[in-house]
Amino acid sequence: MDFKTYFLLRGDNEHLAEGELKALLEIYDPGAVLQCYTMVCASTTRVEVALRIAKRAGYVKEVGELIGIYDAYSREGAREAAAAIGGGVVHVSVPKSTVSANAVKEFVEGAGLKRGFGGLGEKRFIFSGGLVFAGLKRYLQDTKAIIKRGREKPFERSLAITPLLARVLVNLSRAREGSLLLDPFAGTGSILIEAWYMGIRGIGVDLDQGVLVGMVRNLRHFGVHSIVILGDSREIPYRSIDHVATDLPYGRGASTHGVEIKGLYRDFMDKLDEYLSRKGYTSFMAPIWLEEYVDELISTHNLKLVGRYYDYVHGGLTRVINVVKRHG
Repeated sequence: MDFKTYFLLRGDNEHLAEGELKALLEIYDPGAVLQCYTMVCASTTRVEVALRIAKRAGYVKEVGELIGIYDAYSREGAREAAAAIGGGVVHVSVPKSTVSANAVKEFVEGAGLKRGFGGLGEKRFIFSGGLVFAGLKRYLQDTKAIIKRGREKPFERSLAITPLLARVLVNLSRAREGSLLLDPFAGTGSILIEAWYMGIRGIGVDLDQGVLVGMVRNLRHFGVHSIVILGDSREIPYRSIDHVATDLPYGRGASTHGVEIKGLYRDFMDKLDEYLSRKGYTSFMAPIWLEEYVDELISTHNLKLVGRYYDYVHGGLTRVINVVKRHG
């Protein structure tokens, strides 16, 4: 396999990071092959495409040109890596200690390299799953500005999702730059804000006037131009929507306005079945205790589950991220 690039993922939720990466590859290079190990993936996509993906992703830490993949416990592999990457200094990473420290030391020494840092363009050895991914770093994700947006919002609520997670939800919906994305339970506007920063236009709906006023404050603070609607998403007649990303209420009385929680999710799926286009994708979150009920709803609608990921918040809440599309 002619792998050209590597992606180093965030380790706090690898499964979600891998799902986001696969979704972005579907957008920009649907024919690309992706092979993943602990926190690192190799792909046949070009470096230019990988860079485009990394700049959009929430859970991709680093991208680089992949020079070769070698056996971490082989002296011959060390010599081959040295011949391919050249001499000098190499930045070494061992995600989650999946290769022994002694093997790492012997491989680097066998390649005749010294451990160190050199910034963009530096030589890289990433040890994962008994292998060494040798490459040249081309992009390092700086999430400070994204995280800062979450702290700077003038209006916030206790369970609002983080900007990084909002970004992932947008990416899981397969929305391209210039496309239109709907958030039918927009809350503080986190999803709309991240969509805007990725060049995606947003429509945000919320039933609570106080929340909607706060959302508008947030959007204005960041210069985000989205369509904002005060209303009940179960009643609004949407038509042919390609991309939906949302964080549904979790059942507290104030967040559901007295509506029974299962009924709210059922109504959401009923409407989604009406307006999601034939090529459309939806990413939505639900509490884990509703997982079986969500499965029932998906199976009884013209929808197919294409991805499921878990986001642990605290001991009393684990959120399930579901990605669905039209059947057939």
